[in-house]
Amino acid sequence: MTKKTATPAEISEALALREAGYTALSISQRLGISVRSLQRHFADHGAKKGSIKKEVLDKARADLLKRVTSDEAIKEEAAKLINDDLAHAQHLRELMISATEHLQATSLKEAVLVMRAAAAYSTAIKNTSDMMRHTLRIEKSIDDTDKELPELVIKELTNEEIEETRKVGVEEDALS
Repeated sequence: MTKKTATPAEISEALALREAGYTALSISQRLGISVRSLQRHFADHGAKKGSIKKEVLDKARADLLKRVTSDEAIKEEAAKLINDDLAHAQHLRELMISATEHLQATSLKEAVLVMRAAAAYSTAIKNTSDMMRHTLRIEKSIDDTDKELPELVIKELTNEEIEETRKVGVEEDALS
């Protein structure tokens, strides 16, 4: 980090972010204070990750989502990462096809090595993709809470309604 001394206001903000559940690395990148300095301040002040009240945490989370969804640079970076993941997935498919072609060749040892490399590559892609999906799911889960579920009405059928349902079923059976 280029910054040498943290101001009291920055330390207060760092403590608030820590108690809101932010990681030391995230706070470091946001405020420009080294992770080690932050850890010292957290230890000195007894700040524990996630110890802040729910209302303040919800406000901080809403602020974070607002910044993420309104910042064009973040949207652009997310689009680049998604395109990059797609390119890696296509490359992985090509590697797997190439490896299966080698399986038909005389050198099984080479095919096994290529398959191992492709599996490691696939695992790396999956891990980064899962992390992105988890990050993007935050906004989706908040949007889902705004939607109300439809009301399900359960009532007992009358004898007439039962007879009508039977007639419809018999007519449908006759048509098919």
